[in-house]
Formats: sequence, C-alpha cells, structure tokens
Amino acid sequence: MAVLNVKVEKETKEQLERLVRKKTYSNISEAVRQIIKDHLNEHPELFAHGIDLEQPIGEANKMSDSEYEKLAADIFNRGGKKTAAEMVRESRGGS
Repeated sequence: MAVLNVKVEKETKEQLERLVRKKTYSNISEAVRQIIKDHLNEHPELFAHGIDLEQPIGEANKMSDSEYEKLAADIFNRGGKKTAAEMVRESRGGS
C-alpha cells in the first residue's frame, strides 16, 4: 500500500470518526480506502481505457443528439444500450 497525505474539511473528519465509533470501519484509513474504492468502482467512466477521446471531443459539437447518445453509450457504457441520460439517472440512484 502507498501512503497519501490528504487534507479534508473538519466536518468530513468528524463524519469519518463517527463511522469508526459506530464500528462501520475499524479506523479512518480503512474508511477512506473503502470509500475511495467504492467511488472508483461506481464510476468506471473515469478510466476510459483504450479509447482515444481527443477526436470525438473535437467532433462533439458537430454531432446530432442521437450520434452523441451513441458515442456516450460506447464510451461510458462500453457499448451498452443505455442512453447518457439513463446512465446519469442510474448513477444518481434513480430508475
């Protein structure tokens, strides 16, 4: 494991301490590790591996809405059938 020194708001530190007191996590480091891991797993779009985004970004303003929706699905949903709006709604806990 690597060590990261991170500054957080006082309120965030207090929230993490509450999680430890409630025995949700054994210590603050474990809590932060798990929260970061969960966030990264929930947002694979942050790591668009193997996709060259420069050309599509340059062309985005020229695309129709349907072309843009397909591109978003290809990039963020790895070729799935969901629209960008559906993916955003799901990520926000909607259905």
